Amino acid sequence: AAPSGAPAAATSAPGEEAAATGDAGSTLVIAISEDTASLDPGRAFETLPSIIHKATYQTLVTFPPDSVESVIPNLAKSWEISEDGLTYTFMLDENATFANGSAVTAEDVVFSFNRMKNLTGNPSFLASGIASVEAPDASTVVLTLSAPDPSILAKLVFGAFSVVSKADVTANGGTDGADAATADTAETWLNSNSAGSG
Repeated sequence: AAPSGAPAAATSAPGEEAAATGDAGSTLVIAISEDTASLDPGRAFETLPSIIHKATYQTLVTFPPDSVESVIPNLAKSWEISEDGLTYTFMLDENATFANGSAVTAEDVVFSFNRMKNLTGNPSFLASGIASVEAPDASTVVLTLSAPDPSILAKLVFGAFSVVSKADVTANGGTDGADAATADTAETWLNSNSAGSG
């Protein structure tokens, strides 16, 4: 028996041991108090898609688990910021691959950012200060701002800046063209499929 005043030993409820060990066949149920309008990273702006995107997509940078004060590498292994604060040059992790096995390239990043901006969906305002996104080579992304934005790295953590496979999204009706708001039809496919590297 436990000494007087000491807490009793903890016991597991039925099924807790299987859940704790991750045994095959166990189920994780997540309750959330809202629905989602879209799982397309270029359109979604609710809580639930953000949770799903963190598991299925990657962004150039992310927050460490214990802080939101600074960002750490994710798809970008490093980056440089120009003295005037207008140009961010990201060097991609050359080992990064999408779930389909293809390499993540700078062209995928350019496509993803331009698509999100041109869809003019709920999160597109986050890209309003981006003047251009370019890929001088397969592993380098150059992001140019229209004015200095000290919060841009924090914005890039948001799921709207998830990098999608250009090949997969375009094969399913996606476009990053200026007419994406009306011409892009990939949302239905992205609501049921991931085009990410997470």
